[in-house]
Amino acid sequence: MNPAFAQAAPRQMHSGDTGYALLLEAASAPLHARLGDGVSLQVERLDRLGNWAFVLGTMRAAGGGRVDYQGTPFAEAAAQGGMSDVYVALLRREPDADGANQAAAAAPAAAAARDQAGDGDDDAGFPAGSWTVLDYAIGPGDVVWLDWPQEHAAPRALFGF
Repeated sequence: MNPAFAQAAPRQMHSGDTGYALLLEAASAPLHARLGDGVSLQVERLDRLGNWAFVLGTMRAAGGGRVDYQGTPFAEAAAQGGMSDVYVALLRREPDADGANQAAAAAPAAAAARDQAGDGDDDAGFPAGSWTVLDYAIGPGDVVWLDWPQEHAAPRALFGF
């Protein structure tokens, strides 16, 4: 039986918020690794809940146009009309080297309960630790993130469902 956790609402982050640039850089790393630095991300949502973050955006080429997939691993799919302009990423904050967030490592069930409730969301300053991309999708033709809450034990509220 799954325990039911109280879920807090995710905090929508905006450009200029503490930690926004750091999160966006981490979330965009797989995109740039696969398509190069000429692709940017127009963020529609960057939401954070405790140790979790979800990014949803539109990929743009230099100058703001659609991405040209020629010469990329996505060229064939794009030629067949199988690529959208959407990019999504799920991130989780990992403990930093000096031991921050050690409680999460020591007691996974308690850490999961805190995550679901949004605890540890220190608004006084951006929390210690680094952000790791757990999953991402470049140009999906479907809502691939529907299974991410279960696959990654992520809070459902983070995704808006």
